[in-house]
Amino acid sequence: MIRGLLLVAAMGGATASDDAKDLAKALAGRTPGKPETCVSPSRVGAPQVIGDHTLLYRDGGRIWRNDLPDGCPGLDDDAIVVTEVYGGQLCRNDQFYTLERTGSTIPGPRCRLGSFVPWDKPR
Repeated sequence: MIRGLLLVAAMGGATASDDAKDLAKALAGRTPGKPETCVSPSRVGAPQVIGDHTLLYRDGGRIWRNDLPDGCPGLDDDAIVVTEVYGGQLCRNDQFYTLERTGSTIPGPRCRLGSFVPWDKPR
């Protein structure tokens, strides 16, 4: 039983480590700017999911990093993120949920967006 718990703990650590590597790779060579409350959904595509706490939105050469205020169960790199847009912009505290790509129509829990931090390459 102890070996099983250690294996589960090791697997969880590897996942967090993989998430950190994915985030570092995506933001390599970029510096953060001032956080903003909202971004235009017409300028950003579907988010890249990093673990259950971070979404990355691409806007041309800029990456908007969104660190969720709370973890989002079910959020992983295979999830479809469905965002509810009100007022024409994605904003801090807007809600989203996830769907599984396997075809399940049962939505995951509702989660909230955090602030949007621009990450740009130095000029």
